Amino acid sequence: MKQLNAYRFYELGAKLHGLFAAEGGARIADMFGPLSEAQTLLDGFIKGDAIVLNSSKTDAVKLLNKIGAIFNRYFIDPATKQLREQQGEDHIDMHELAMLRGLLEKFEHALAAELNRAPTYVAGKRGIYSTFDLAENAEEIFSESLRSSIPVASQKEFASAGRALAFSLGTAAVMHTLRAVEIMLRSYYETYVGSAPAKSERNYSVYVKKLAALSEEEDKTDRPDKRVVQMLAQVKDHYRNPLVTAEIAVTVDEATQLFGMASALISLMAEAVAMHRRKSGADPAENASAALAAAREDDALYDFRMKEVG
Repeated sequence: MKQLNAYRFYELGAKLHGLFAAEGGARIADMFGPLSEAQTLLDGFIKGDAIVLNSSKTDAVKLLNKIGAIFNRYFIDPATKQLREQQGEDHIDMHELAMLRGLLEKFEHALAAELNRAPTYVAGKRGIYSTFDLAENAEEIFSESLRSSIPVASQKEFASAGRALAFSLGTAAVMHTLRAVEIMLRSYYETYVGSAPAKSERNYSVYVKKLAALSEEEDKTDRPDKRVVQMLAQVKDHYRNPLVTAEIAVTVDEATQLFGMASALISLMAEAVAMHRRKSGADPAENASAALAAAREDDALYDFRMKEVG
C-alpha cells in the first residue's frame, strides 16, 4: 500500500495543456520547457509513479512518443544527438500540434474511464488519530526513547493495526493490536521471571497469572506493576477471549478503544523493561534482537487456542 499523491494528476494535466498555452502559436524557443516537463511527468505516470495505468496506458504511450518526436525534431541535432540552440521566431508546425492535441484528448478520455473504476477511497479520522498517521506512522505513538525497548515485531504489528483501523477493518485492527501487546508482554514477562518461558508456557494467560503472582510478593522491590497486570487481564477478558468465537466481529469504535489502551499498556511495559535494563547494564540492541528472534519463533504458533484462553 502506498499513499496516493492526488496533486500529481493536476500537475500532469497542467503540463500537458501547457503545450498549447502559448499566445500566437507555439514558438520553438518557448517550447523547450513545456515539452521536456510534459515528457517527464507523463513518463512517470506510465511507469506507475502515481498510479498503475491499465486501459489508458496505450494512449499514454502514444502521446509520450509524439511529444518525444516533436522534441527531438526541434531540439536535438540529428548528426551529433546533442541539444541545439534555437534562434529566431520559427514556430512548431501547426499540423503536428493538431495531431498532438488529438492524442491528448484520446488519452484524457481513456484516463477518465479508467479512473472512474480505480479503487481509490477516502478514509476519515478515527477518534483523534489522523488517517495518514494511522496508515503510515502508527508506531510513532510510542516515544522515541521507548522504541528501543519495544520489540520490532511488536511495533510492526501495531503499525498493521493502525492501517487496518484507518480502513475501518475493526476485527483485523484488534487482531494486530493483540499481537503487538502479546509480543511486548513476552519481553515484559522475561524481564521479571528472568528467563524465557518453556514452549508449553508460551501463552497469554500463563504470562498474566505468573505476573499477577509476582506482583503480590511484598518482599520484592522489583516486581510487576499491578496496573499493568490489571490492564493485561482486561485486554484478555474484553478483547482477546471473545475473538475465540468465529461469529464475533469487532466494531471500529471498539478497535479504536483497544488501540488507545494498548498504546498505553505497551508504553508502560516498555518503560519497565527499559528501567530494568538500565539497572542491569544490559545492551538494548542485543535484547531487541533476542526479542525479535523469539517473536519470529512463536509466530507460527500464535493463535487463540480455546483450551488455553481462559
